[in-house]
Amino acid sequence: MKSFVYKPAREFSLVLVFSFLTLFSLSARAEWRMPAQLGLPSIAPSLQLNNLSGKSVDLSSLKGKVVVVNFWASWCEPCREEFEELAQLQENYSSKGLVVLAVNLAEMKPRVMQFLKGNGFPENSLEILFDRNSTAYKSWKARGLPTTFLVSKSGKIEGVWIGAIENVDSNEVKGKIESLLRQ
Repeated sequence: MKSFVYKPAREFSLVLVFSFLTLFSLSARAEWRMPAQLGLPSIAPSLQLNNLSGKSVDLSSLKGKVVVVNFWASWCEPCREEFEELAQLQENYSSKGLVVLAVNLAEMKPRVMQFLKGNGFPENSLEILFDRNSTAYKSWKARGLPTTFLVSKSGKIEGVWIGAIENVDSNEVKGKIESLLRQ
């Protein structure tokens, strides 16, 4: 006879929240929204998290660059599909001043490493940051997974994609990013 160990209420709550986020994230295609439409501040909240190497990365140190802040998790299918698009964005525009920050929600490094290796992504394909307690996710008021914020060189949130960005070569995505890079 197996004995059952009951999880603490906090862990159960997290499972429920992540289950809801997974269902919400199944709406796949990204929808562009202005920050005011979502009740978000115009200036990006602080963001200081550790990367895969354990080094702290601070958004404020990236002033003068256009920054894409993407909230994702390896268990989120649209996030998994979008990851290659984000890596392509980084590759296409990093030399022009774009930085993509992939903020992983509540997973540990071994799980993220398994995702990268299992999908053929090098560790340095994107700057992956760890939001283990979902603090950044909450302070940025992200709306499900994936949610991607586009931040100008001055630190202003220019807009938010809710859902997976399916084609970084689309006129919509390229136009928004290239316009900010020219400023």
